[in-house]
Amino acid sequence: MTTNLPLGQPSSPGVRMTPQTVLGALIVVLGLLLTLDNLNVLEADHILQFWPLIFVAVGLAKVTQSDTTSGRVFGGVLILLGTVMTVDEVWSVDVDIERWWPLALVAVGGFIVYRAMTGGDVSAPGANSQDSDVSEFAFWSGKVRRNASPGFRRADLTAVMGGVELDLRGASTTPQEAVIDVFVWWGAVEITVPPDWAVSNQVVVLMGGADDSSTGTQDAKNRLIVRGFCIMGGVDITTQAGSSKKQW
Repeated sequence: MTTNLPLGQPSSPGVRMTPQTVLGALIVVLGLLLTLDNLNVLEADHILQFWPLIFVAVGLAKVTQSDTTSGRVFGGVLILLGTVMTVDEVWSVDVDIERWWPLALVAVGGFIVYRAMTGGDVSAPGANSQDSDVSEFAFWSGKVRRNASPGFRRADLTAVMGGVELDLRGASTTPQEAVIDVFVWWGAVEITVPPDWAVSNQVVVLMGGADDSSTGTQDAKNRLIVRGFCIMGGVDITTQAGSSKKQW
């Protein structure tokens, strides 16, 4: 007889260094620094000038923990952004972003070529898939994905000034809960699950929203954890019956 753990409780011991963990630790450090500054123990300004290293730390966590190429690529972008901003902030080295921004196009184009040459996902928008692992990256665009896997395990969804829609109504999870990692920046991610899915919303939100209106109960057959970051964007988790869904 199989006993379900409470949804969101790890099924095995160990610490996972996720971007959420890094961000939480940095918030704790920031609070301690400001407290010590108020007590005249140290000058927080000298340390806070290194604030762009937050991007580097989150990027490193993304690169080391992500199981998908899109996650690692985005982590690399955060590391580069944090490094450039730190050099400008701390050593006053003038980095002219207006001259170098086209390299972002080079990175996006290179990523597209890489996925095409390595057999990445090239399914048509809205196409059905039975993959147990899903990865979608939307930059200034919209992506629609329907999954009907009998053993869905995980997904990595990244939306930067765009949108990703994942329909899981034809899927079911493995005995352990499935996990969806999201990163939303000025964009939106929409996840639709069937009525027999219980969802744990663990998304960290900064100037955005993560709305979980799913209706599954704790003893539901299928179990899903949604985690990650939502910055100036939105994450929407809904329950719907049926097998069809609108397309963008």
